[in-house]
Amino acid sequence: MGDRAEATLALAGSAMLGALAVALDYALKYTGLKDLMSAPWAMAFPHLYFLKFDIDGVPIFCAMSFFGLAAGGLASTVLGLAIFVRAPHLIGLVGGAMKGLAEFSTVAGAYLGLRLPGRRRWAWTLLGPLSRAGVMSLANLVVTPLVFQWPFELALALLPFIALFNLIQGAITTYLGLAVALAVLRRASHVLPARAPILRWSGG
Repeated sequence: MGDRAEATLALAGSAMLGALAVALDYALKYTGLKDLMSAPWAMAFPHLYFLKFDIDGVPIFCAMSFFGLAAGGLASTVLGLAIFVRAPHLIGLVGGAMKGLAEFSTVAGAYLGLRLPGRRRWAWTLLGPLSRAGVMSLANLVVTPLVFQWPFELALALLPFIALFNLIQGAITTYLGLAVALAVLRRASHVLPARAPILRWSGG
């Protein structure tokens, strides 16, 4: 497969997987499953009830695994824009941007983990949840005081819980996404581009 054909495949594949992430997001929201998944968190941390668990990031992880980091960025952008379209005002814009940033920071960390040498890739993929927690902690320190008018001291006090949420959500995205990507690798590796990051998993 030539470079142009691989680029076309990556663009089409990442757009399709981004659309799948959007479909999951809308389905989970409008069926109430996102609230159901997040109910234990909301009961434990009522001040952070607006943080919702989901599986939107799994197709985005697959886009990165199959087509590279730029594909993960494109799929994250598609999801963020779709969230803004659903709520076209300032809160929707911020929510979409934060969701896109959260998922991209997850797959960026996992991408680095996949590219590191050796046989400890399950451990290296912890970089996905860790990078998400770090990036989103910094983002929340900026966004919550400016947009939601929280006192900076409150945002700082809640930061460990926000980091905990992002660690858990990042782990859902990373390890569920990795399970799907590895299933494709085992059963249909012949359809993947020659430079698919997930191919390094079996490369030793």
